[in-house]
Amino acid sequence: MEKTHFGKALLGICCFAAAVILGIHAAPAANAADEKTGIGLTAHVLNAYQSHWKYCYGCYGQLSGGVRRSDCAGLIKSYLWWTGDTSDPDPGQMQVAGGASGMLQSATVKGSLNSSRESSLPRIHGLILYGPGHVGVYVGNNMEVDNRCTGKDIQYEPVFGGRYHWQKWFKLPQIQYPESGIVTLGDSEYYYENGQYVVSTQKTIGGTVCSFDKTGKLVSGELPDAVKAVQAAVHLESRVLQKGQRGEDVRALQKDLTERGYMTANNCTGYYGPITKAAVLKYQSDNGLPCTGMADAAVLKSLGSNLV
Repeated sequence: MEKTHFGKALLGICCFAAAVILGIHAAPAANAADEKTGIGLTAHVLNAYQSHWKYCYGCYGQLSGGVRRSDCAGLIKSYLWWTGDTSDPDPGQMQVAGGASGMLQSATVKGSLNSSRESSLPRIHGLILYGPGHVGVYVGNNMEVDNRCTGKDIQYEPVFGGRYHWQKWFKLPQIQYPESGIVTLGDSEYYYENGQYVVSTQKTIGGTVCSFDKTGKLVSGELPDAVKAVQAAVHLESRVLQKGQRGEDVRALQKDLTERGYMTANNCTGYYGPITKAAVLKYQSDNGLPCTGMADAAVLKSLGSNLV
């Protein structure tokens, strides 16, 4: 996608990339239209823990009796396949390796854990933790979330010193992990440098001295308004709706297209299928936009959509 003025501004502010993910209290789960990130996965599994998800072999976040259920790998897949707070995740969203071992094998970035050295675990939100036949998600500050087994259900425990002996860590290929810059998780902000969030240090960001505690949280030094603006712009630039997705964002796009005569009201189903793709292609062709069939930030801005 062609860089916008926002994208160019990103390169000029402290040379870092910023990412804004809605907090776990404001946005209880992943949005199918958003880029899948380590921060987003962290927020998702923390919410799953707070919502008391149950263990069920072969499940990936389906609703049953008002409670969501998953197995260990299904907890991670539920984020990648999320379609909304009131619907079941959709495996058609993207391909993911089947179970714990398959996920590990699919990873190109991985490492071993030393039970006596916390430094053997990179400080990266959303890393996948592995033990034989089992996976969990690192959520920062030596804590992890995993959906363990029948009767134990979802757990929130220390990685080192917890009841489960994790052996490896890896980056899931479908997840984008922070490299540098500020990320937001819940009410807290973290600063990534060389692929890990910093701890117990001070950094000068946009001319402001910011202090980060031993957990990595920003504890003093408010971020400059210019940095916050770039964070928001980066989030908007990542918005892409495409075939196979479901949810209210898709429905809003369909309504925008209907108002302009590219669709009919009875096709505003919330599912991005061939009809919606064809409408987007026609709109792109009529408005001089790249004909991809995907509603990216350029399409949404052109439509005047409230999604941006």
